[in-house]
Amino acid sequence: MDKKEMKKKVELWEAQLQDEKAKSYRERVREEARIVIDGIKRTVEFDDCIQAEKDFLAMIDATNH
Repeated sequence: MDKKEMKKKVELWEAQLQDEKAKSYRERVREEARIVIDGIKRTVEFDDCIQAEKDFLAMIDATNH
């Protein structure tokens, strides 16, 4: 193997190593984001607003039109 072939192989290995590092970094960031999203709890349900309005109207003795 001459120097030219050796240099080409080294460059290829370095490129592959950089690709693997980038892939590993992306996977780590995605997993961290997944953990954060899983930790978020839903605090308001869609029907809560409607129920709050119904409760308010009941408290002020209003009728639905």
